[in-house]
Amino acid sequence: MSTLTELAQQIALLYPLKDKTAGKRYRIVNELAGLTELEEIGGKPRYIPTRVLRDSRLWDLAG
Repeated sequence: MSTLTELAQQIALLYPLKDKTAGKRYRIVNELAGLTELEEIGGKPRYIPTRVLRDSRLWDLAG
């Protein structure tokens, strides 16, 4: 059985992007024409301009 720390590490690997303003974790699903499709842990999709992911004030890349 995994400890909570191990579980948190596994989630960070599966969903490496963290929205600093909302506190939610995402994974990149697809990129097309300057738009990136993200998926939240619960499976809900989100679409954002790819250039926004470069802003370290808004996004944190785990790893």
